[in-house]
Order: sequence, then structure tokens, then C-alpha cells
Amino acid sequence: MSVRIEGFEGLSDRVESIGGENTITMSELFRPDFMQTYTDYDTIEAFFDESPWTVESQADFETIPQDEFDMYVDENTGFNSWEMMLKAAGREWISRQLNIS
Repeated sequence: MSVRIEGFEGLSDRVESIGGENTITMSELFRPDFMQTYTDYDTIEAFFDESPWTVESQADFETIPQDEFDMYVDENTGFNSWEMMLKAAGREWISRQLNIS
């Protein structure tokens, strides 16, 4: 007995297109729908604007003490840490790129 599954014709191409390293903006990774679902803010920009830190560049972001930022994330999102929030957003980004739900 065999089973035929259809609909995967372009999946391999989509997987290949996102393989390796990708550079994406915070706004692309943390889209408004993600932010509205999992945080107290509508956008990633508002999330940073309301934080106690000035974040206008990658360098600014990298100066934030990890434990303090994790506490801010825990208090203002559905995640316990920045790493957890980043992983969730990454999974959603990959799903969008692969066109799967």
C-alpha cells in the first residue's frame, strides 16, 4: 500500500532559499501581529521605545545587560526571556518563508 501526498512541489525550493545565514530586520522578525499576540505592545519599536534603554542601533541593543532585558521581556511579554521570544519569532518567520502554518 502506498500513499501519495501532494502540495510539496515548491517546499524544497523554499527551504533552500532560506538555508544558511539570513539578515532580517527586527521589524520583519517581530511583525505587528506577533507583537500584538505575545506582548503589551503593537510594534517592536514601541516595545523598545517604552523600555528603559535607548535602542537606535545594533550597538545600542548589545549594551543592554542580559538579565535586565530578560526581566523586561518577562514583565511585558508572554515569554520568560529574550531568547525564548527570539526563538518564537524565528519559528514564525521560518513558517512564513516556507508558506506553512
